[in-house]
Amino acid sequence: MITPRDIENVEFKKVALGFSPDEVNDFLDKVIVDFEIMKENAKLNDKLQNLEEALDYYKKMEETIKGSVILAEKAAAEAKNNANTTAEQIMKEAQLRGNAILQDANKRLYEMNARITELQNRYVSMKTKMRVLIKGQLEMLENIEIDDEDEEE
Repeated sequence: MITPRDIENVEFKKVALGFSPDEVNDFLDKVIVDFEIMKENAKLNDKLQNLEEALDYYKKMEETIKGSVILAEKAAAEAKNNANTTAEQIMKEAQLRGNAILQDANKRLYEMNARITELQNRYVSMKTKMRVLIKGQLEMLENIEIDDEDEEE
């Protein structure tokens, strides 16, 4: 491949009926400038192609990230919904257990109140029986005392 330096350093033989050396040198100067521009243009085209490839890569990466963000948002929403559903189930179960405990406590309270009433009734009954028994015993004692007094007389 010919470089701009090769063009600059080229030497031609001088002949009598040849080309004008000034015109040839002017032309070669123009060729060198154009060649440099073409070379720079090729470098810029390569750089542009590399940048376009990098841009495509980053665009694909952006799409991948967007997809990942959408999936993460969906997963977060699903997790939140699952957590809310679980919380609602826990609340319902707790209310059911609480109601069952309350019903059991009310049943036991009713049973205890019935037992208290029964014991109070037994107490009153026993008290009455004791009064009758003591009264009977007192009457017996009085009768024994009267008999003793009659016998002594």
